[in-house]
Amino acid sequence: MTTQTTQRDGDLAAEGLSVGYRSRAGLTQVLADVSVRLHAGKILGLAGESGSGKSTLALSLLGYRVAGQETLAGQVAFDGRDLDRASIKELRKVWGARLAYLPQDTATSLNPALTIRRHFVEGLRRHRGLDTAAAVARSAEWLARVEIPEPESALHKYPHQFSGGQQQRIALALALSVEPEVLILDEPTTGLDVVTQAHVNRLIVALARDAGIAALYVSHNLALLATVCDELAIMYAGQIVEQGVASAVYAAPRHPYTSALIGAVPTIASDRPLHGIPGIPLPSVPVHTCGFAQRCGFRTDACATDIPLVTLADDRSARCIRLDELPPFAPAASHASVSAVVAPRSAPAVDAILTVDNVGVVFSRPGTGEPFVAVDDVSVRVPAGRALGIAGESGSGKSTLLRSIAGLVRPSSGSVSYRGAELAGLAGERPVALRQAIQIVFQNPDATLNPRHTVYQSLERPLKLFRADIAKRDRRDAVAAMMKQIRLSPDLLDRYPRNLSGGQRQRVAIGRALLAEPEVLLCDEVTSALDVSVQASILELLVGLQADRELTVVFVTHDLGVLRAVADEAIILQNGAIREEGPTTKLLREPTHPYTKELIAAVPNPERSSEFLSGGS
Repeated sequence: MTTQTTQRDGDLAAEGLSVGYRSRAGLTQVLADVSVRLHAGKILGLAGESGSGKSTLALSLLGYRVAGQETLAGQVAFDGRDLDRASIKELRKVWGARLAYLPQDTATSLNPALTIRRHFVEGLRRHRGLDTAAAVARSAEWLARVEIPEPESALHKYPHQFSGGQQQRIALALALSVEPEVLILDEPTTGLDVVTQAHVNRLIVALARDAGIAALYVSHNLALLATVCDELAIMYAGQIVEQGVASAVYAAPRHPYTSALIGAVPTIASDRPLHGIPGIPLPSVPVHTCGFAQRCGFRTDACATDIPLVTLADDRSARCIRLDELPPFAPAASHASVSAVVAPRSAPAVDAILTVDNVGVVFSRPGTGEPFVAVDDVSVRVPAGRALGIAGESGSGKSTLLRSIAGLVRPSSGSVSYRGAELAGLAGERPVALRQAIQIVFQNPDATLNPRHTVYQSLERPLKLFRADIAKRDRRDAVAAMMKQIRLSPDLLDRYPRNLSGGQRQRVAIGRALLAEPEVLLCDEVTSALDVSVQASILELLVGLQADRELTVVFVTHDLGVLRAVADEAIILQNGAIREEGPTTKLLREPTHPYTKELIAAVPNPERSSEFLSGGS
């Protein structure tokens, strides 16, 4: 893709950077010999699993250091100086003014006690020396550029008065209004729905390139990075394992880890199976071995040595000792030993186990008391043993509908029936047997797991509540059997949630629901906060358990790739109402409603990057 950009001053670069963290336990190295360069008007994407070193590298490029952090070798060079050796006074002169940072959580950049006007004015006066009138004028101009309605009025509002997507756009405008030379983006759209993600990402690309800004975009979403970035670097265990032109890396990865990551990305564009990656990432830089060797299906004894980053043709580099032997990977073939998530299912049952009839949910708006329709006359039948997907952007009513089925929200109208019998509006009013039959797993496992309870205590609870058939002396065996089903080591049973990774906690939450022996499992965005590789493993787990147990699953998601991976049938919600429904594959391949088409157009697609960035026009 050819873009016209404004050229700016010096590039930012890490040169042979090695970083470690020192604690009472000793020194843990988290970056090893990392070299990257950000160029004016270009966006470098940085991908990898949690713990790979992405955020440490991003913050190191800003000259930011946390307690215990040590630079072991190399430097961060900007405008002729080594930022790692710069004083705090020197760094404060470039932070914000020349080096800008946009985090995932807008709470990091937007103070809830300050108006939007004050956010802008303080930064523009400090970094650009503008007087108040000029700062206010530029603030309104930037709010208009990021498409905030009524920008002059918006300046007098507080952050909480805007949606999540609007807050992220305001944070972007705030970062760019001082005309920085470098922009570091750390998962800036991860928590947003697909339509809002697309809108914010289009703004990021357009504004950064128009201003000639050098940008680093950190994300675990490889499809997104390959769509919006010029170059792509893949990190694993503190090292760059592959780097090159973004579209080329995504289309034909050379490193097995890159291929495995791409194979874990859910897609709506093809029937490519979705694979999890076996094993867990290393917590630190490996010593005298390939860091990915223990998880790689192509390892040999020769991998047990230091592996250099080899320069290939077309400005590509990769860190693999078998580059001459292995051809460019087809993503679907990266881990043939791992079972695919997407698998054909049997024909749907005739009888519905779950029926939603004309359900409506109306809330009162805080402050005004005005009615707000969250779910609008929804009717749907879910056959036994099938998976229904519910998709739509934030505020579409997905989670409210799911919670009304679970009995966590009382419907204002209509009814929910289980096996032909109408259910009481709230779970507490339902018989124990019906509470057992319908279980829910939340997006955040911390909403399910008591931080003061061990894993065993959390998993034992549904046995106490619903499984009188299992004697107390047999509970530990039942829990251990479930740990095997959810692919966790029994060694974790005596640990607390804080000692587990996000993916492990979500597996425990799923296991907790399944120990009740439900017939219906409700899943509310259960993978949206997880790495793509962990997400694939969780989806693989759910699909396998559904088949083994003949579970009926209702799965809420804003990710259409996830929808295709898990759902037999799907409904698309907008403003609380169903806009389209049908078999998932057909619905995504041949959408008929304009809103469904809008959702599909918002999905990042490296093969149609220009179309995505132009908004489909």
